[in-house]
Amino acid sequence: MNPSNEIDPTILVIFGISGSLATKKLIPSLFQLYKKQLLPEKIVIIGLSRQKIDLNQFVNGLNLQTKDNIEAEYLNKFKTIFTFIDFEPSNVEDFHSLSNSINQINQNFQSKNTNLLFYLSIPPNIFSTVVKNLGLSGLNKPDKGLESKILVEKPFGYDLISAKKLIEDTKMYFKEDQIYRIDHYLAKDTAQNILTFRRFNPLFQTAWNNQHIKKIKILALESIGIEGRAKFYESIGALRDLIQSHLLQLMALTTMTLPKELSNKDAIHLARHDILSNIKSFKDYDEVSKNVIRGQYASYREEVGNPNSMTETYASITIEIENSIWKGIPITLSTGKAMKEKRTEIVIDFSASHEEAVNQLTFRIQPNEGIDICLTVKQPGLDRKTEVVTMDFSYKQSFDNYNIQESYEKVIIDALREDNTLFATSDEIIDTWNILQPIMDYWSQSQNDLIIYANGSEEIGP
Repeated sequence: MNPSNEIDPTILVIFGISGSLATKKLIPSLFQLYKKQLLPEKIVIIGLSRQKIDLNQFVNGLNLQTKDNIEAEYLNKFKTIFTFIDFEPSNVEDFHSLSNSINQINQNFQSKNTNLLFYLSIPPNIFSTVVKNLGLSGLNKPDKGLESKILVEKPFGYDLISAKKLIEDTKMYFKEDQIYRIDHYLAKDTAQNILTFRRFNPLFQTAWNNQHIKKIKILALESIGIEGRAKFYESIGALRDLIQSHLLQLMALTTMTLPKELSNKDAIHLARHDILSNIKSFKDYDEVSKNVIRGQYASYREEVGNPNSMTETYASITIEIENSIWKGIPITLSTGKAMKEKRTEIVIDFSASHEEAVNQLTFRIQPNEGIDICLTVKQPGLDRKTEVVTMDFSYKQSFDNYNIQESYEKVIIDALREDNTLFATSDEIIDTWNILQPIMDYWSQSQNDLIIYANGSEEIGP
């Protein structure tokens, strides 16, 4: 059976369809799913924009690659599932008109159950307005067999106060199980494999604690800079951009207590929340200064046209989980732009009785996806000299025809299947901001701790 047959007919409404995330990530991923015949047979995509959009110009501008006539034909068919509506997010009447269009499409589907997904690729400052107008127009709980959900791009909030406000605003109109907060890092095969690796390899299960592990390091480094996104990056910085969402979630996957069934999404959410809510708080500025690093690459201020910018393009925090399993183990989360190389990985150092011994496990999230295990062995010969060797698992080498799946493909399919395992709950969002708020408070009052690093630098700090 074609997997698409398992998914109900779908109406996907994209707010901000001409924006960067929608055009660079969402729609190309939809096209890949369409070619693979993984989308529902009955699907309509409604693109909302303040400006009138020409279908052919829009699709041609996406640079969707077609390698042969068959794919070109798929692209032509793909165009037919789109419709565009001129739309003003602050005008509730436009939402009522949208509701009428949705009801007409649903009538044409002649379906008892229809997925209604609202993908909010919009600036944070209009998020509450859109959610409110969805509620006032009844699109939060439509009848006639429509099941409504919203997909929300990060950042969800700017700090702890704003995140709480957004959650309160959203819960006025949408239930928790209707809200899908996107974290595309969790949708990567390599990130999902962390739980599988831990569950099915008992060699590591008994050593997954503070008795056998001495430190954990999670890195997300990029060789590129801000690539012209000056306004966006000046308002957010590295701490909010990567650590608040992606790296803290990777940390939770790495350290959470495994539920009995990995398919139990509620248990997964509770386990992640349990870890995030037990991170030791930074009590004062002295603790922040000892455990946090912020940096900025040398050409950043010129790129953004702000000679006094204090926005960090590099951030590193060292935290500790206050529970019996992990207490005392330093966990460092680091991210930076304009670094020597692009690399996202989780490095786990195991304790050893001999100072020269090395036992290290590395999950390579991207690129060169795979897992490394470093072990200490004896060199050949009469002497008792040791050497560190690496056992390397590579996705590309181990799986025939392995292609890296775009994480947004997984995000879309999970939303269509109503599987929110890879999406953050409200509790998890609040947990992450609780961890970071003392750091942001300290940075707002400090002008002396910003490290200027050369473009192409190695990792900074621990």
